[in-house]
Amino acid sequence: MSESSSKPIRIPIDIGATPTSLVVERGGAARIAQTLADAGIPVADRRVLLVIDRNVSAVAGRIATSLAGAHAHVAVIHLDATEAQKSMRAVDDIWHAALSARIDRGGLFIAVGGGLLGDLAGFAAATFLRGVDLVQVPTTLLAMVDSSIGGKTGINLALPGGGLGKNLAGAFWQPRLTIADADLLETLPARQLRAGLAECIKHAIIVGEPLFSNLNADAELLALGDPSAIDRLIPSSAAVKAEIVTRDPFERSERAKLNLGHTFGHAIETVRGLDLLHGEAVAIGLHAACTCAVSRGILPSATADRIVRLIERCGLPIRLPTPVAVADIEHRMGFDKKNQGGKLRLVLPRAIGDVTIEQDEHPESLHAALTAIAARGE
Repeated sequence: MSESSSKPIRIPIDIGATPTSLVVERGGAARIAQTLADAGIPVADRRVLLVIDRNVSAVAGRIATSLAGAHAHVAVIHLDATEAQKSMRAVDDIWHAALSARIDRGGLFIAVGGGLLGDLAGFAAATFLRGVDLVQVPTTLLAMVDSSIGGKTGINLALPGGGLGKNLAGAFWQPRLTIADADLLETLPARQLRAGLAECIKHAIIVGEPLFSNLNADAELLALGDPSAIDRLIPSSAAVKAEIVTRDPFERSERAKLNLGHTFGHAIETVRGLDLLHGEAVAIGLHAACTCAVSRGILPSATADRIVRLIERCGLPIRLPTPVAVADIEHRMGFDKKNQGGKLRLVLPRAIGDVTIEQDEHPESLHAALTAIAARGE
């Protein structure tokens, strides 16, 4: 971890009785006790459970040291952060670790890991003793700009007929604080870093300029993990998510637009053998959404081409690595959380800065989208 620091950028998320915020600061995780104190979250004599992705154990050790130095009572549980492990069994493991640590309603869960780990720890915090405080310390770019913001938590469920359904059980549970510390990205594999750019592209399509142009200008630098480009991107992209969830915390309207690319992405992400990261699946899903929108006549093809070029310049895939049956993807899409009345609902772009939610009444456009990403008919 770098010893660098920067002036904190605090992005408020004012949601009724549970206001929270995102702090963007290099070094904020290493001195987490002070970061929490600055946000009005005491840890002295408090029971704290660190829920840690095994892949970031070294980072978590420094966090535990900071908390212990502030006289917190710290317990730790390490988890394997995989889609198959994102289950009630893992939540039960967290609950029992909390019981063993004698966590009470005044306790605190701190999630240290990527988006999957944050979802798991968040769901456990929302349900343990009917809710204990949660702090998110995301260790991936994707989680820093998107999944750790807004209080969505969840686990996967097995689907009838086979496969996993993404995040089909869960709760809204706002973290007291999210700490986005870009120093934690220094050891992140390049592929994981690029995967996070998919959510940033999604945000740019939703809000338009200047974020889209800024991403275009920095695309190659971002794909290489340039620190200055990353520092510019995190607060501007995260602010998009923060502003939307502030206006619509429970996804009753506008927040559903943040699922752009995800109806397709979630369906392909859990296909066995594809070995896709979440952000890679979202990137392919964005390509599919653009193709679907062009087929329906609501998005100019030149705009779709501009979006797809940006995805590719960020080092992300736009097609499946190996073909998958259209019927398999459609089956998985049928269980998407946004569906209503048994009908598929798709988030589609109409322009850069304009997306819409449409009922799926055009099977030919859906087929065109799936064909474009290399799904095959059977």
